[in-house]
Amino acid sequence: MWNKRAKDLFAAFIIGNGVLDLIAPYERYGMWQVGPEGMRKAAHWLAEHPTAVRLRGMVRIGIGLWIALRQYEEPSLPWYKRWSRG
Repeated sequence: MWNKRAKDLFAAFIIGNGVLDLIAPYERYGMWQVGPEGMRKAAHWLAEHPTAVRLRGMVRIGIGLWIALRQYEEPSLPWYKRWSRG
């Protein structure tokens, strides 16, 4: 049960980040231009390319939904039980 809960929270986190990428890409990465030089350069590039950030947001939402929906699938039966149900 804890594994499913952790995956559910992870999916919610990914979906939330994807939505933020869609609605405010410039503002979101404009505030993260701090820290080491590599991190500042990456945040600066992302702030200057909002279309790339929005695309990444759509991908994040899709991955988050895929992870979340997998939590509600019925577990498959072992092969020997599937064959004997006939």
